[in-house]
Amino acid sequence: MLARALAILSERQQIVGWCRIPCWRALLLLVVCGATLVDGRATPARATANPCGSTFGSTDFRTGDPLVMTYLYYWYDASSLDDPALTLRPPANQPLDWSDPSWHRHQLADMAAVGVDVALAVYWGAGLEWSVRGLDALVAARESLLAEGRAAPAIGLFFDSNLYGSILADHGPLGDLTEDVGRDIFVGHLLQFFERVSPCHLARVDGRPLVFLWRPDVEGGGVLRFDQATIDAIYGRVERRVGARPYVVRERTWDTYARSDGVSLRTDGVFGWGAALKGPLFDRRVVAVGPGYDDRLVPGRIGYVREREHGQAYERDLRAAVLSGAQWLLLETWNELWEASAIGETAEHGREYLELTRRYVSIFRRLSSLPVRDGWVDLGTGEDFYLSWLAEAPEERGTPEVVEGRSGMRPFVDPEDTLGTVHFALRPRLQAPPSGEVSILVEYFDAGRGSFWLEYDSDDLAAPELGALKATTRVPFDGTNRWRVRAFNLTDASLGKRQYVGYGDFRLRDEAGEGEPTHVFGRVMVVVAPGARPILLGPENLSPLHARAEHFFELRWRGLAQATGYLVQLAPPDSEAHTPHGFSAADRSRCGGGAAWSDTGASIGPAQAVTVEERCLLGHLPSAPEGLYRWRVWALDAAGEPAWEPSDWGYLLAAS
Repeated sequence: MLARALAILSERQQIVGWCRIPCWRALLLLVVCGATLVDGRATPARATANPCGSTFGSTDFRTGDPLVMTYLYYWYDASSLDDPALTLRPPANQPLDWSDPSWHRHQLADMAAVGVDVALAVYWGAGLEWSVRGLDALVAARESLLAEGRAAPAIGLFFDSNLYGSILADHGPLGDLTEDVGRDIFVGHLLQFFERVSPCHLARVDGRPLVFLWRPDVEGGGVLRFDQATIDAIYGRVERRVGARPYVVRERTWDTYARSDGVSLRTDGVFGWGAALKGPLFDRRVVAVGPGYDDRLVPGRIGYVREREHGQAYERDLRAAVLSGAQWLLLETWNELWEASAIGETAEHGREYLELTRRYVSIFRRLSSLPVRDGWVDLGTGEDFYLSWLAEAPEERGTPEVVEGRSGMRPFVDPEDTLGTVHFALRPRLQAPPSGEVSILVEYFDAGRGSFWLEYDSDDLAAPELGALKATTRVPFDGTNRWRVRAFNLTDASLGKRQYVGYGDFRLRDEAGEGEPTHVFGRVMVVVAPGARPILLGPENLSPLHARAEHFFELRWRGLAQATGYLVQLAPPDSEAHTPHGFSAADRSRCGGGAAWSDTGASIGPAQAVTVEERCLLGHLPSAPEGLYRWRVWALDAAGEPAWEPSDWGYLLAAS
């Protein structure tokens, strides 16, 4: 990451040699931070004033608000276009200059148009001209938009610690943030950001300025040393500077190094970096997504790439993100051109990704608080529904295999373990109930010898790892050579993400017979609220349905053994769903490929369809307006009346 800025830092030699005179500490604070510290306050080397005036908009958000944020890289100038490692190019009709407010203004206006709340300025500290003075241009751009009565996202601090990639090679002691000198310099960089950005432009959560910290390991192999005192220094000194305790969100890798050093780390939140390459990253209240990644042109890189698939990869990730229940949506990135993760306008992709972002941000806000009771992951296809399959590397996905016409997966066996293991995590919207009653259903192909079981995060302190790895009873393989389902009914599940280095809720353990491969597993389902109801299986939530006369689509669900049939409701999300009742010829025809929609004046009213199968084939959409629709299933009793509970709602998108 950040190859161009590393080159700039190296070229300009803004970090001087290690001082060998008694005043070395003060000199380093002056040169590296670009400031001297007086009574805990920073005096900028180049002071500027950015009054907000009377026209600025609100930048204060509450903890529970659905927030959309993205990373704004503002290090570009005309010379950037000469770099052969620049994978994406900016549009030809725009300036590319960090010092030009008109460039920042264009970025902020596009962000506001797609619904971004916070522009996280990727800040490289006080030692680089573009990093500091570029903030002045950014603030001026926001002020000009607000003065015209136009929307503009608030400005948040994203401190990119890759700044230290060039520093640590020659000045290793500066990377020790447990010592006064290292801690003072690190925090001094943050304070300089707040000297350049007026308080009324700062993004705040519950009145507290937002600070994101990138990873403690930086390019070049260096790793910052830190402890809780490092974090406490950020809180204390920023609070003295701006009059409010900052809201600090750390990248998840801080936890990895903290655990290895026996350090307990506390901040206000956690986020994951790398979604543009890896796919969606879920961290408690935060989900990160990106459109794709390609650093093959950047010198010294291995050359990782994730294809964009003409926007399909980004759209898949957005579907998972906006329905996850996460409160914060991080878009990675707005305009990183070297690593090709930009969603902003580019010469190669135009404004395609802006429109995708706008559509799903709107859905994110409408559905952010929707609760659900059921989730699943299909290990054979990789499809998921509110349940995540945790795997850091491709080999951890196991070996796919089709058995009896059904796609499945044989679990991966770590070389240091003899068992196959698959880790799972509930997404934020799928929360374990206070009662601890949770059912987990596992589809498996019953062949070979051995057994499988679950280890789940429980309230049983006597279980291993203080209950984080409580084991269920083992399920033996009987050799029937058919697909079966085993239900694990748990009464003490806490599912507090204490597994898989703080991200997993439960795991599947598979023990194969001697000399045999691991077994084949299909769908793993989680039911967090007791009750008999259908479980929706497909299509994937927010699947686009195109209004063409020849288009048909199939709704699928897991039914109830005691049901005599099923009634399907399909309606716009804001309409009142009618209480379903009875059978009719028209209802039956809708699940057989007939018309899917019923007209009520100029709008589409709720449509109902009945079937005796656990699937419904719905017909063309000639009169369906574009937009969001929802569907659910009721099981019917012997009298043809709805009984038990309805399924959760699923969501579809009608598009031209």
